[in-house]
Amino acid sequence: MRRALLTFLAAGSLAASVAANAADPVAGVLGFEELGASPTGVHLPDGYGGFDWGDRWYYMTQGVAQEKHFLATSTIGSTFIRRGDDADFYFDGADFWSRRGLDANGDFFFVLYHDGQTVYQGNLLGNDGRMRFFGTPSLLTPGYAGPIDGMTFGFDNDDYDHLAMDNFRFRATPIAAAPVPEPEGYALFLAGLGLLGMVARRRTI
Repeated sequence: MRRALLTFLAAGSLAASVAANAADPVAGVLGFEELGASPTGVHLPDGYGGFDWGDRWYYMTQGVAQEKHFLATSTIGSTFIRRGDDADFYFDGADFWSRRGLDANGDFFFVLYHDGQTVYQGNLLGNDGRMRFFGTPSLLTPGYAGPIDGMTFGFDNDDYDHLAMDNFRFRATPIAAAPVPEPEGYALFLAGLGLLGMVARRRTI
């Protein structure tokens, strides 16, 4: 009984140390610049930036020197975006505008999901949930600040064919990050093992 208790305490101290030092969400911005020039558009590869992007987002560049990088949507397919590891993340908005020029405008709405539930659906909120975009980039954010594990875009019309998105802002725990115990955690764990050894030695004497 005593050995089991000591084992539990040692393991618990290490687990608590690992949990306390797990990576916090890190802010990131995806600007797509490193993908190179693509004046006609190419499908955005899944896994870019740690996300899966569905099959409707295309990467494009414009400008004299192809210096403007952004995503555009195709006519069919899914705009669903999720983490490649299905983990939670926080969406902090993105820059949106119309590719038709300064006199063009359109609108869409965000739909956000968490644990199989819809936690935000912009089209149900009237004008408050309608995201209006124009000929120049503007930061648009949903009215929801909690964690999500998936998001998509909805349209009531054909505005999808000229929507552009850039600077995708998010916060997430890095996929490659592995929680590392602090030295204090190792010390507690080793102390627990030492106590186990002492108990075992006393019983064999």
